[in-house]
Amino acid sequence: MGRTLDDIQFLANSDNRVQVLNTLTGGAASRRDLQDATGVPRSTTARILDDAESRGWVKSEGSRYWITPMGEAMVTEFRKYLAAMEGIRHLGPAIDWLPEPVWKLEFQYLREAKVTKPTGDNPTAHFDRAMDYFRGSDSYRGLTQNSLPEYMKTIHDRVVEGELNFEGVIEASFIEVLSNDPERAALWQDIADQMLVYNGHVPLNMHIVDGTVLIWLCDENQAGDDVLVKGLLESAHPNVISWAESLYEDYRSDAEPLKSAAVSSG
Repeated sequence: MGRTLDDIQFLANSDNRVQVLNTLTGGAASRRDLQDATGVPRSTTARILDDAESRGWVKSEGSRYWITPMGEAMVTEFRKYLAAMEGIRHLGPAIDWLPEPVWKLEFQYLREAKVTKPTGDNPTAHFDRAMDYFRGSDSYRGLTQNSLPEYMKTIHDRVVEGELNFEGVIEASFIEVLSNDPERAALWQDIADQMLVYNGHVPLNMHIVDGTVLIWLCDENQAGDDVLVKGLLESAHPNVISWAESLYEDYRSDAEPLKSAAVSSG
């Protein structure tokens, strides 16, 4: 492990080293070319190239330098590591509230994710943010354990008016809740043909609205089954969208159509 840590430290201790070696992944170059491309002083560039060459990461002939397959692999993987660290640091405390399926995502894809949390001035900021999407989107697919009445009312009205292309997968255990609530059940009956029921546990509440993924961040109450919603994560990163669509389809493929009678009250 000592040699491995030394290689990591070689890159981690100098932004200039990463810049110079990363530039070489684009093709062979002279020291002057590298200086012009990176802004790293020529003497520093020369030292970096000599050190990298001694490690077998760079080769040279005359005034031309090129990166070896080993060097390119080292730099590429190190950049991925940096991106992952940036994603983790960007999320901050919110990382503690990520639902289990989200941990299968590479954190580098969450570097620009937006996290909306309640504030002293607006304790419902995260709920308001989601409502803005539900009111303004053209398409919606949801993978949910349950749904707040005000969200369902907004979605229901827009679907009935033909304003929203809608489909959702809901956890089966929630159907019993609906059957005991006539007002809420009526809303779901109207759009039952666009809902599916998953007979098992849905591990997160996630919405795909237009080109954005919304994920609820929750802190489970250790004293019971209550879940405290801590915030809303949103991302339009292509890899996050691809992950969310794949996850949705996994549950959708094992779900069954919701029958209107299943949510009837009485």
